[in-house]
Amino acid sequence: MHRPARNLQSDPTEKVDLTDPAAVLQAIDAVLSARYGAGYGRPLLESSIADLARAFRGDYPGLLRCDTHYHDLRHALDTGLAMARLIDGHALANPDTAPKDIDTEHALIGVLLALYHDIGLLRRTGEEHLEGASLTPVHEARGTEFMRDYLGRTPLAHLAEKAELIMVTRLVWHMPPDLPQHDRALASLLGSADIMAQLADRAYLEKCRDFLFIEFSAIGLAGAPGLPYPDPQTLLEKTPAFYTDFLRNRMHTEYSDADRYTRFHFGGTCPYEAAITRNIDHLGTVLKNNDFSMLRRVPRKVVDAH
Repeated sequence: MHRPARNLQSDPTEKVDLTDPAAVLQAIDAVLSARYGAGYGRPLLESSIADLARAFRGDYPGLLRCDTHYHDLRHALDTGLAMARLIDGHALANPDTAPKDIDTEHALIGVLLALYHDIGLLRRTGEEHLEGASLTPVHEARGTEFMRDYLGRTPLAHLAEKAELIMVTRLVWHMPPDLPQHDRALASLLGSADIMAQLADRAYLEKCRDFLFIEFSAIGLAGAPGLPYPDPQTLLEKTPAFYTDFLRNRMHTEYSDADRYTRFHFGGTCPYEAAITRNIDHLGTVLKNNDFSMLRRVPRKVVDAH
């Protein structure tokens, strides 16, 4: 049965509205306070989520309103919540080594980096002539720069250089072999959170068709004959192989199967894995029947939230 549109904005548990920063704050706070205690740093988490919402709607100094549809505020909040759950699952799965790998401060900074991992797609003052999506090739580096400065003005200033871990969300970036274990653990969770949040989105397939295609067009990958994705249908046709041969393999090899930690957080069955399987299976049915009218959900860009 087709799920009602009101569920499109829920996380995979159907309990958190990902368009509501306050709801996401509450959900992340519940995870971190249960794992690390009430003193983990909620004031910083709260102010950072408020600043994130300000940035996407165009009210943060030096940044212009978000104009990308696929990489919107919902995805940012979605990734931050997934990161908190992965961190908790990592602690449950590795009780002897987890406190050394990811202590309280690193858990909080990991969530902040997940929330802000796409901040580099927001245009800066003076870049009004650009499309945000045109910044895709450099947005991780821009995000690193932004977060290094942002964290430098917080109680986590001594860890501001950890902003570099945002680079793990870049598809062609690989972790240096000499990366310290605690940074490698955090980076693996961050990269996994980004991928899982996208793939588990209820409207993932429709967002690929309607939103991601447009963003790819801005960087010369889509929209014309001879390009990798001349039309939205081709993008969808290539998605199963991209998932199986690249994304899933990346999580397995580069991130050491860090996505499995959500199972520990949820105590067994993982709603993210179930949602991803549903999306990929449904796309398989669509392609088998060559019936793209089966993609009926209507996604919306989420920018304005308080």
